[in-house]
Amino acid sequence: MTGKSPVDRPSLPPFRAAILDMDGLALDSESTYRHAWRRAAAELGFELGETFCDSLFGRHADDVERALRGFLGQGFERERFHRSAERHWRDYLATQGMARMPGLDRLLATFRRHGIPYALATNSDGRYALECLRLAGLESAFPAIITRDQVPRGKPEPDLFLEAARRLKTPPALCLALEDSETGLAAARAAGTIAILVQRREAVRLSLRDQAFMALASLEELAALIEDEKGI
Repeated sequence: MTGKSPVDRPSLPPFRAAILDMDGLALDSESTYRHAWRRAAAELGFELGETFCDSLFGRHADDVERALRGFLGQGFERERFHRSAERHWRDYLATQGMARMPGLDRLLATFRRHGIPYALATNSDGRYALECLRLAGLESAFPAIITRDQVPRGKPEPDLFLEAARRLKTPPALCLALEDSETGLAAARAAGTIAILVQRREAVRLSLRDQAFMALASLEELAALIEDEKGI
């Protein structure tokens, strides 16, 4: 028999609402961005390693651009890079689609079943966020969507989570903040929410687990915890 019994599972603190990140948490969009960035850099004569690409996840487009400029130096041609990345991104989506992260559907169903309000809070701007959700068939899945262009500051600042908590009419201290990156966890802690790390890559999960109230490998695990505590 595999898996943990209910008595072995960690316990969630009291909470009334949940706030989900998008890239790498709700959607498996990071693989699409990695593909586009690496192909665009190759057209400029550069190679972007997976480790560097992974360091860009969870950051706003402006921060990504600064990191690329610092990494590629004088060879970084902004407009050419972005045009190429956009083309490769759309080509990839046309063939591969936009996948939901494992357990997302179950988790959202659990929230609805138990009357737990939830929202999406992402460092992506609205145009890209809505397109990604549409491609994943989730354009109507989130009652509230807060994007980077709706708040003064993006993650790692707390603005996105504070605005989400406001729309959910729930004190931040009673909101679960589900994140997969160091940037997102910093924002969740700064907002005073309950930071939950959900990260399928074990090495990353182990390196970040001390920055969160709880570290899980999947949304399936979180859904199971909630179902155990509240009853299916």
